[in-house]
Amino acid sequence: MPKIKYKIKKEKKIIEILDMPLDKNKVKFFSLFILIPLILTLIDQFTKIIVNHYMAVGDEIRVIPGLFNINFVINTGAALGIFEDMTFFLVIISSFMIIFLYFLAYHDYKNKHTVIPELVIIGGAFGNLIDRIFIEGKVRDFLEVPFFAVMNFADWFVSIGIGLLVIKYIYYYKKSDKIEEKNE
Repeated sequence: MPKIKYKIKKEKKIIEILDMPLDKNKVKFFSLFILIPLILTLIDQFTKIIVNHYMAVGDEIRVIPGLFNINFVINTGAALGIFEDMTFFLVIISSFMIIFLYFLAYHDYKNKHTVIPELVIIGGAFGNLIDRIFIEGKVRDFLEVPFFAVMNFADWFVSIGIGLLVIKYIYYYKKSDKIEEKNE
């Protein structure tokens, strides 16, 4: 029975949030909702344009030999080359994930520890989606960590966002386990 009451309270809370007048906090939140992904997408696209302008595909600059290089490559797949030459599939999946993450961020808007990583992932996903749509299904990668991968800022943003979510959920579950132990 308590589960039903909780669900009803949760639904009422969502309705109350949607009916709230637009106040300064909500305006601030929705500004971030747009600005974080936009700024990260612009960083990604700007760096890709710079590399594309000054380097040819295959050019390499050793920044820290053995640790970090700028190596311009074109990727037709996703992370680590999976789903190679499956542009339509990757565009659909990326678009769906962006919409889904915006939905999650909207419904979690009071929890900055969840929303900010979701918005960071969205920014990265947009960066690579733009490449896939406008560069014949390809993504420009140039940040190389030898013996690992060649990535771009969009890939790093997605990885950082996922990492932050994993840390958040590990912390959340450890905290909830401690609360359960105290209650027993």
